[in-house]
This record gives sequence, structure tokens and C-alpha cells, in this order.
Amino acid sequence: MKRPLCAVGGLFAAAVFFLLLVIQVQEGSELPDRAVVTITGTICGKEEKISSYIGEKQIVLYLKKEDGRKIMLYLDDAGYKLPMGCILKVSGKVRNFPESRNPGEFDSRSYYRILKIEYSLTDVKILGIGGRENVPEELLYRVKQSFEEILDRTMNSEDSGVMKAILLGDKNWLSDDIKDAFKKNGIIHIIAVSGVHISIIGMSLYRLLRKVGVKIPAAAAISVIVMLMYGVMCGMSASAFRAIVMFAVHLGADIIGRTYDMLSAMSLSGIMLLVSCPLYLKHSGFLMSFGAVIAIGYVLPAMPDTIRTGKLKFMAASLSIVLVTLPVNMCFYYTYPVYSIVLNLFVLPLMSVLILLGIAAIIFGYVFLPAGIVSGIGCHLILKWFLLCCNTGSSIPGNTWYAGHPEIWQVLIYLILLGAFVIIKLKTHKPVPSTDSAKRRLDEIRERKFDIIRHVFLFAGLCVLCLRIRPELRITALDVGQGDGIVIETKTANYLIDGGSTSKKQVAKYQLIPFLSYQGIGRLDAVIMTHEDEDHVSGILELFDEVEKYKGAIKIDNLILPKVGDSSKGEKYRTLEEKARELGINVAYIGREDKIRNRDVEIECLGPVKNMITDEPNAYSTVLYVKKGSFKGLFTGDVDGVGQDNLRAYVGAHRDKFADITLLKVAHHGSRYTTDEAFLDIVHPKVAFISCAQNSQYHHPHKELLERLDNIGAKTYITAQNGAITALVNDKNVKIKTYLD
Repeated sequence: MKRPLCAVGGLFAAAVFFLLLVIQVQEGSELPDRAVVTITGTICGKEEKISSYIGEKQIVLYLKKEDGRKIMLYLDDAGYKLPMGCILKVSGKVRNFPESRNPGEFDSRSYYRILKIEYSLTDVKILGIGGRENVPEELLYRVKQSFEEILDRTMNSEDSGVMKAILLGDKNWLSDDIKDAFKKNGIIHIIAVSGVHISIIGMSLYRLLRKVGVKIPAAAAISVIVMLMYGVMCGMSASAFRAIVMFAVHLGADIIGRTYDMLSAMSLSGIMLLVSCPLYLKHSGFLMSFGAVIAIGYVLPAMPDTIRTGKLKFMAASLSIVLVTLPVNMCFYYTYPVYSIVLNLFVLPLMSVLILLGIAAIIFGYVFLPAGIVSGIGCHLILKWFLLCCNTGSSIPGNTWYAGHPEIWQVLIYLILLGAFVIIKLKTHKPVPSTDSAKRRLDEIRERKFDIIRHVFLFAGLCVLCLRIRPELRITALDVGQGDGIVIETKTANYLIDGGSTSKKQVAKYQLIPFLSYQGIGRLDAVIMTHEDEDHVSGILELFDEVEKYKGAIKIDNLILPKVGDSSKGEKYRTLEEKARELGINVAYIGREDKIRNRDVEIECLGPVKNMITDEPNAYSTVLYVKKGSFKGLFTGDVDGVGQDNLRAYVGAHRDKFADITLLKVAHHGSRYTTDEAFLDIVHPKVAFISCAQNSQYHHPHKELLERLDNIGAKTYITAQNGAITALVNDKNVKIKTYLD
């Protein structure tokens, strides 16, 4: 069998994948949050970063316990000498990593579980220090710190932060704006220590040693040891480990005089990583790194000759990598930067130059600072070019494809059909044409026929992977903490009712946009603001900022505001009006008996009374009635006071229409002062959604309100307990699904 190690690696990865589907892996810590604990462990890693809370430099230690699990320690006082390898006894407060509570939201708990980090400790007190210093690891840490200081001296802070990430794997100093620009344009991979670094640094060192007369075994051993030290210094990510193993195998082949096989070397590194941590199969960096090698080794040779050897050959490798990594992008990021293939053509050729200039800045900066600064200027110019490319890409409309999250079966079918695309080429292509012209002609016809078949397979696979069936009606109450964020999807339109929080920062970035991307929603037909309180509009303002900064942001066609008197409009109401008009978003106003046009569902406004005058934003909350077939939904914002009285009177006067509501979005996060008995007696909901924060400072939902809902037999779901809550509606029934259950 050719490449038996590849077959073993593939089967092993498949077995691990299916085992992870069947076996429930415990996520995170069993300790309660904020519990005070005392632990003992060995310092196995440390780094410096700027605290997002106090804005000052912190030391972060990684403490390995006897069971092999790690704990993160945040130290504000760096007065102690804490070398790598020493044993530390500390006490502190447990901070469990948050789990995702909405589809699409980043799951910190799963991420740190993959890295074998159990929880973090704050308010740390050092109770004892012992053991021996691990001299090699401590030396590498100090060398890294020295390199970073030189980068700070030879470049401005922005360039230095990028180069620390590219050269040393330290992303703590990388600005959010640059990181977002790289990510949104599909070049975020350049800040990962991977094969490019190992190839440039390792092979340069190896060739230099050979040129000065060092024999192959010694040159190979020295080069591999240096690369291992470099990997450890940079944190030894999955991509770095893969590249170092492949580099070692490559030099090993030179030593014994054998041919180096890239795919076999990759398989060996993959097996080693999965044996050490099977959960790497859930890590996007692992999948992207190995996917890129698989693309070059398997898919690139199967590409059509016109792309692989013709005028488009400069795009062939990028296109092959896209085909392999597309499902990874869709499963983890839900969007795809459309112009990334072209953009990478302007970036990747300069990466080797950038790395060499960065190394030169460190070396020269140590020996003769002005020479280091000159190298730093070279880095600056290349980084400016990268950012110019990103800004150009971001300025082109349609630069982001909101692909949405595929199901596992879609990914598997795509990979099977992509495999067929490759295998058919390998089995039918004859590298040495027949000398018989007639037979050669028949072979060419046969190969063309199979080419058509395999391209049909590839196209079918892409269609299956990208297939998204629009729901008849899907309503999701997102868990935004203390606030509201409700997404309504129909076959032809998407709406966002409110989007804000007072308990979660950047709710648009971390909850709203990830969910919309997960669902493949790149356009909102309308954002509906019920009223202007912070916990309902903070995320909408963030969405507007995103639209202003980034052409690939989610498009918003309309902003719909409650139709109230001018004296009732507060600062945030007017800010939203002005901002929407500046961005070219149509602004519309809605009041009682107005309707939102949609051919799939009926959407009618029950409140506020048009041109209502009130000093209380809650009183003029927009109330929407959504009907599809036998389904009836009522979305009440934070309506209370006069607004609640008006609503109760209106639904009471139309009792036949509004009786037996299927779904009620309970007003004001479950406050005892809303959704009274008289109102519930009229609408009598079967299901109630309540949006509120865990451990709400307002103690929402109130016990009295829950008792009122229980008394009428309503099934109540609460985002604080259930995470995001989804109602999937069709002509026959309503299915309720909660994210955490």
C-alpha cells in the first residue's frame, strides 16, 4: 500500500471523530464560580498581557496539577520571582470559562478544554514556592521577553504587536482593529507560527550549517533542536508542532538518503497530536493547518490542467486550500471572505521577506539599534501594504459571504464527493501517454468523460455543503443577559426585534452577529426598536457602527421605531434616527394597527397608540402581533404603566382575535409589575419566553410573575436558565428548542 501511514492516520482521525460524537466529554471545571480554593502545581507557562479591567500589565501563569490539567493564574503583583518549573501553592477565586449560550457564540469553555486548561484563578495569593527551576524553559521565556523588548525599541507599538504575533506567537499585543481586519479579509493565518516560519528559519539554518561544512546528521540535529526550542518559546501550537515534526522527518530523510513524503510526515504529526489530545479535532487551528497540507498534497494535483499549469497556476494552490478548508470556515466562522483568494496572492509572497526582516530587526537591534530600526521600517512598509490590501478588500461591497453553519451530514457528503473528485483523477489519469495514437486518443476521451463526472461530483458536493433551507417561521430569543434580542426568520425576510444588554459588553460582536452569521443571515429586512432603553438598543448601535466601518457587515434595510410624539423621544431614540439616515438605512415609524408587509406571516403593531406622549420609554414600547396559520405570537418589549393599560384594553376589546396566544414574549424581563392577571386571562398563552440575565441584579424573573404564568398553565422558558430559546413554526405544530438543553 502506498503511504500506509496516511491510511492509518485517516482511519485514526475518523475513529476519534465518531467517538467524540458518541462520548460526552466533560466540559470545564466542577467547582462553582467564585469558590475560594487552594491548589498546588508546577509552573509550565507564563506570559504578560494588559488587563482588560485595570488597563495595566499582568503576569499570567499556567500551573500544571498532578492530573495534567492546567490552571490559569492572574497575578497583579509581579514582585515574586516565579521561574518556570518551580512548584507553587496558591489560593484564589475560581473563574470558570463561560460556555456559549447562543448558536454561533464562541465557546470559551470548550476552547480551553482543548488546551487542557480547567479554569482561571483571580485574587491570587501565593502561599509557598518550592521545587527547582526548569532552566531551559525559563531561559527560553527570558529570550522571548528580550526579543519582544527589542521589537518594541525598533518599531512603533502597532507594528511591534503584529510582529510579536507573527514571529513569537504572542498575540497579547495585537490590536483588535488589526486582528479584525486580518480575520475579515481571510489572512488571519499569517499571525500563526506554522510551516512558513519553520521552513524559512529551519531550512535557512540547516543550509547555512551545511555550507560551513557541518555534516548532514549534525546539521539536521542542530536544526531540529533549534526549531523545537523555537516552538516551545512560541507556545507550541498545533500548527507549529505539525510543521516541526514534518521538518524533522524531512531532515531525517536526508540523513538516511530516503525520499521525503510530505503527506506521510503530516500523518505522523497528526497521529501524535490526536493521541496527546483527541479534542484537537474540534480545534479550528488544527483543522485549518492540516487541511492546507492535505490540499497541497492531494487536491492540487487533481486540479484541472488549465488551472494547475496554465495561466491561472498562481491561484491553483489557494483554490485547492479553499476547497479543503471551506467546511472548516463554515463550521467555525459561518462566513467566508470572498476576495481572500486574490488577497492572499498579494500577501503570502511577502511573508518570507517580512519574517526575515523581523529576525533582522531583532538581531541588529541587539547589536546596533539603528540597523534594527531600518529593518523595522521594512516591516512597517510591508505591514502597511497588508493593511492597505485589507482596507481595499473591506471597501468592496459583497466582500463577505454569510454562509451559515452546515450540518455534520452536509460536511461528510461534501468531503466524500471531494475525495471522489481527487481519487477519480488519480485512477484515470495516465502520466505517460501511450505510444499508440489510437489508444492514446481513446485514453484522452475516457479521461475527459471521467473529468466531467468528477467535476459534477465536486459541484454537487458544494451544493450540498452550501444548502440552507429557509424556515417557514423561526423565532429565537437570544440570551443577551439583561436585555432583549429576538430574531424572526421567515422564508423571505429576517427581522431583529431589539438588541441590547446592560450585563454583557459588546453584545453585537459576541452574541448578535455570531448568531446571524450562524444562521446565514447577511441581511436584515428590518431592525425593530421597541424603545430606547440601553438593554434594548446597545447592540443596535454597535451594528450600525459595524455597517459604517465595514462594507461586508450585515446589511440593514430598515429601522422601525415606535411612532411617538417628539417630546417622548430621548437621546438614544434620536441617535438611532440620525445614525440610520447617515448610513442610508430607511427609517420608518410604527403605531397601533400598522402592519409590516410580509407574504409569509402577518405582523401587526398593537402599540403604542400613535403619537403617544409619555416620559417613560417603557410605556411606549412597540408591541407586535405575529400570526401564521394557527400560530399567534405576541412580543411586548418592556411595555408597562400606561402602555400596558392601553394594550390590555385593546386586546380585551378584540378578545376573539387575541385569545389563546401560542407564544408570549413576556414584558420587561419577567418583572412583577407587568403581564398582570387580567391581561393573561385574555391572551392565555401556551408558551412564554422571558429574557433576563443570570443572577439578575433586578432579581428577574420575579416569583409573582412566574406564579401567574404557572396558574394559567403556560410553559415558561427563561434565557438565564435555557440559553437561546427557539420556536420553530410550521403549518402543523410549534417545536420549542433550548440551546443549553
